[in-house]
Amino acid sequence: MSDLLMTPADLERVTGKKRYSKQAEWFKKAFGVDVVRCGDGSIVMTWATFQSLNDRRNGSQTSAQTTERPPVYLLRKA
Repeated sequence: MSDLLMTPADLERVTGKKRYSKQAEWFKKAFGVDVVRCGDGSIVMTWATFQSLNDRRNGSQTSAQTTERPPVYLLRKA
């Protein structure tokens, strides 16, 4: 179930909202992210992405997600 797309019924159950725009607002408020949307406004999200967002919000990231990024050096000053 990790890579399956969430159905409209799943999104409605998770967010408690029926309208696509309200669901998108809920994700912005709950997780601080702008969700990917189709041309008709419906949200496209996998269960794995939703679980990752929940893990990040709850502070329970896996070790693969918490690896340090290499330093970034500027080539010139702006």
